[in-house]
Amino acid sequence: MRLNMMWKFFAAFAFLTIITVVFLACFLVFGFQDEVENKIIQRLQSSTILAGEIFKKSLQEGDLDAIQSETNKLAARLDFRITVIDRDGKVIADSEKDSSAMENHKDRAEFKTAFEKGFGESTRLSQTLDFSMKYAAVCVRNNGEILGAVRIAVPLSQVQVQLKEFYTAVIFGSVMVICIALIISYFLARSISSPIRQMKYIAQCIEQGDFSQKADIKSSDEMSDLASALNKMASELKAKIERLRHMDTVRTDFVANVSHELKTPLTSIQGFIETLEDGAIDDKDNAKRFIEIIKKHAQRLGNIIADLLRLSELESGSEMEMARFDMKDLINEIVMGFGHAVSAKQQRLMTEIPDDDFHIVGNRDRLEQVFVNLIDNSIKYTKQGGTIKVKLALTDGSVAATVEDNGIGIPQNDVERVFERFYRVDKARSRAVGGTGLGLSIAKHIVMAHKGDICIESETNKGTKVIVTISKY
Repeated sequence: MRLNMMWKFFAAFAFLTIITVVFLACFLVFGFQDEVENKIIQRLQSSTILAGEIFKKSLQEGDLDAIQSETNKLAARLDFRITVIDRDGKVIADSEKDSSAMENHKDRAEFKTAFEKGFGESTRLSQTLDFSMKYAAVCVRNNGEILGAVRIAVPLSQVQVQLKEFYTAVIFGSVMVICIALIISYFLARSISSPIRQMKYIAQCIEQGDFSQKADIKSSDEMSDLASALNKMASELKAKIERLRHMDTVRTDFVANVSHELKTPLTSIQGFIETLEDGAIDDKDNAKRFIEIIKKHAQRLGNIIADLLRLSELESGSEMEMARFDMKDLINEIVMGFGHAVSAKQQRLMTEIPDDDFHIVGNRDRLEQVFVNLIDNSIKYTKQGGTIKVKLALTDGSVAATVEDNGIGIPQNDVERVFERFYRVDKARSRAVGGTGLGLSIAKHIVMAHKGDICIESETNKGTKVIVTISKY
């Protein structure tokens, strides 16, 4: 079974928590156990030494009754079992059993050590009482002479009760700590894995082509940086895919348009040639008219091919010859060349050129082609009696040339596409006024080759404004 990221984090945190708590609990248990045992030994040792001093006089006198009486009193006061033996190991007094019925204790470990070193202790099952005891014995001497030994014993059940209570507290505390730690680990693992799950979902959406989803992570760590990078990548991919789709649409439209543009004159040429072959060539008047039509369509084909070649040359990035010239002179010369076309439609073609320095570095012939095309379009798509204005202005080290008319305008949906090859807003009207449909596309590439910018502002039935900006240097 495959675990997701959250449960892996949770398992890791839980494992570390349990190991840590168990280690600390063991450390506390063993430490407390040693501490309890040490305290018991210290208490027994001090009590046995005190008892030895108490029994010293009685042992010197050999008063067994007094020894037994003192044994009972001291045992009741200390709540310990007290045993007294003579130098030979014979039990002469015991607080819980009849001493006469008890066997010799000289070989008991605690007495043996006490006779040898002055103090001894041991832990074992009491043969007399039949349960485990903790023993501590002290040797009683008088001027170096061994009088006997006093032993104090405490049942280990008392120690075990204390230890059991402590163990219970440690176990309960450990369980509580582990439960709290597991809850914290769960939410911590969830908080760490949540951004990862979110970014995984975003990645899956991107894989399926949905770029609308964004990772919303408000932390200030690497996760936030990763989310920002993922969002940026999604936006860039979306832009690139949209661009590719747009380019594919343009390509499809271009193929369709160029096929249509070439097919129309070719069909006409083929039709008139077949008519001439069928005998119309013998009719001199019709034959001459057909040949003129064929010539016109052939010329149109030539113009389309020439514009396509020119556009291909511009798109290939071939370098243009640049030279310094005056844009003012170029605009005035172009405007003069449209005198007849303007007069034929009773239009006004005006210039607004201030007395400034409009010298730029560029290819004069190419830029002339741009403005001839723009002014020609304004004349074609402006009604009879309309006005066309050509303006020059200086803006931030650049020359801005504006061609503005009050013609039919361009719908907003078409403004961004007019620079595409063969794109026509009104196909029927565009063919009626002539042109190959490549003029604005060529103009845009020429301006881009000059590292300039061209943009269109237009409103239907109110006119169009084309602004060309080219650096002076």
